Amino acid sequence: MFKYIGMILVAVSCTAGGFLFSNNIKLRLKQIESFIRFFDYIIKYIDIYKYPVEKIFAVYSDSDDILENCGFLNKLIKNGRINGLYANPWEISLNECKNEGLVFFTDEEFDIIKEFGAKLGAGRADEQIVHMNLYREKLSKLYEEEYIKEINKSKLYRISGGLLGVFICVLML
Repeated sequence: MFKYIGMILVAVSCTAGGFLFSNNIKLRLKQIESFIRFFDYIIKYIDIYKYPVEKIFAVYSDSDDILENCGFLNKLIKNGRINGLYANPWEISLNECKNEGLVFFTDEEFDIIKEFGAKLGAGRADEQIVHMNLYREKLSKLYEEEYIKEINKSKLYRISGGLLGVFICVLML
């Protein structure tokens, strides 16, 4: 009796582990999609409306649940003013999210996202737009290349977790 309960627990825990790894991959892909949408939003509001960066962050914070859940938008608003003066909060906020384990980017993705915000709010609007479009395109291209591989890896984790659990149960018999 205890042997069968143990087998069930092993099978369930291995399957749950596979699904956990799979969900982390899917969350990473959703976070990249959200950053690409956020990049488009920033570019549009700087190019067309000439909005100040602080206002863009504040207005966008209501429209993206994924960036809101990882805390990035709140950190952007919080870190934007230091001693009453505006400072570019992009890198500080991104590093805080990474250190707290709220974003799951590879080093290359993280560097592209960090560089996107490096010139945010500094210089003329057209210079900012050129810089931001460059990094937006880099992230989009990287996302398109990685998407199919990551979805397949996600399926592999789910399947291998379940199969590992079943294999261990067979060995326990």
